[in-house]
Amino acid sequence: MLRVAAYARVSTEKDDQINSLANQRAYFENYIKQRHDWIFAGVYYDEGVTGTQTAKRTGFNKMIEDCRTGEIDLILTKEVSRFARNTVDALAYTRELRAYGVGVIFINDNIDTRDGDGEFRLSIMASVAQEESRKTSERVRWGQRRAMENGVVFGNNSIYGFTLKNGQLTVNDDKAEVVRLIFYKYVCEGKGSHVIARELDEEGFKPPKTNGKWSGEEVLHILKNEKYAGDLIQKKYITTDYLTHKKVVNDGGKIYIRDHHAPIVDRGMWEKARQIREKRAASANKTRPHGFGIKIVCGCCGSSFTPRKSPRKSGETYKLHMCRTRSRQGKSGCGMRTVNDKSLKTVLEYVSDFFADEFDSAAAEVAREIETLTDTDDTRAARISEKINEVNRKRLKMLDGYFAGKITETDRERFAAEYDKELTHLTSQLDALANEQKIRTERQRGSDLLDTIKSETRFSDGVYSEIIDKITVYADFLIVEPKYLDFAFKIAYSTRGYKDAYTTTIESCDIVRAEN
Repeated sequence: MLRVAAYARVSTEKDDQINSLANQRAYFENYIKQRHDWIFAGVYYDEGVTGTQTAKRTGFNKMIEDCRTGEIDLILTKEVSRFARNTVDALAYTRELRAYGVGVIFINDNIDTRDGDGEFRLSIMASVAQEESRKTSERVRWGQRRAMENGVVFGNNSIYGFTLKNGQLTVNDDKAEVVRLIFYKYVCEGKGSHVIARELDEEGFKPPKTNGKWSGEEVLHILKNEKYAGDLIQKKYITTDYLTHKKVVNDGGKIYIRDHHAPIVDRGMWEKARQIREKRAASANKTRPHGFGIKIVCGCCGSSFTPRKSPRKSGETYKLHMCRTRSRQGKSGCGMRTVNDKSLKTVLEYVSDFFADEFDSAAAEVAREIETLTDTDDTRAARISEKINEVNRKRLKMLDGYFAGKITETDRERFAAEYDKELTHLTSQLDALANEQKIRTERQRGSDLLDTIKSETRFSDGVYSEIIDKITVYADFLIVEPKYLDFAFKIAYSTRGYKDAYTTTIESCDIVRAEN
């Protein structure tokens, strides 16, 4: 008695009733039970998934696993295209099943892999099915592109602020107000994406993802989306392989339609947001700290140092830090030496040890400075803060009127200018009061740092950036500048050895005035 199972699949809910999954399952069950020499071992099935990838078919994979464990002797399936549209998968799985002693019968194609020519016939039919899948994919893509060129919007109804139905975008008034508020905060108030996200949560606005919180990434995604200016760009990503369905960024051939639908923000506002994004991105891409989170600069040309990694034949990775000018232009651009990563860590460890022995006088001096500072006038500061809050409330009320169409763009700009002027005046007063407190706080942080240094002789890599502000590299020494303090370490070192035997020796360490 053979234990016989069946496999059925439909790739879309639009299949007609004759080919429906329920009918296929009923057909196979009756077909198997009519044979007295067969034992019904179940019907495995997948619904709504593609046949080109077996990885996503849970029913198919469960069936293969049951064959591995010896629970099935024979598999029935309607045709090769239902089993797999990938020739490689079809042959690989039938060969694997044959190794387990399991055959496959493709009823409509009249193929039984237990026959001598079964694999040959299967390879032909699988190739035909794969080619048909490719042609179908091309036809679908061609039809989608023509529809996109005619303005039909593809995708699901997940574009915040819009409703997508029957390929058309319409403005969702409630969410559109939130989109306008995001652009206003970003452009007119100069706030960043993370600050805006926090304020939206505080003001009770629901994020695009339900049961969650606003994130800076979601805010930035809205600020970047051209749809809010009324434009439409489709085919941003393309499927490069109809078998794997892998998507990549489309570098060319995007479909762009200007003024495709009603905008949520005017084009001028959207363009200002784009300019601000680009300016901030350019600023963020400037000199960044390297080496344990510490800024390292070249004492010759002033460029930042950048980390470099070089693989060795032994499998070890050689890490060093190099002047960016030298990295780009070679020694002709800048001849400053490189700094080995191990040497850098040795210097930092030495500095952390040195702190405990040399900072007693510095700690006493900082403590004296803290005692000479007076507290700020908290009452006056509170009054100024309340006035600032009142101006901000007026601004929000004005913004409500602007969104409601009661205030024109000209009036909005006039009111905004007045509020900005008043806020500048109040803020300058508050800054003057806060200045003493700021100095006091900075000195206190320096004092706390010294206390920490006295109790800790070693620091982890992540903590070095908390105590070291900058390292300047010169030909014969390094200048290591601690945070909050007005002096630095001038350190000279030498190296010797290779790989595990590589060592760094501190030759001298002097206390000098900080460069900045």
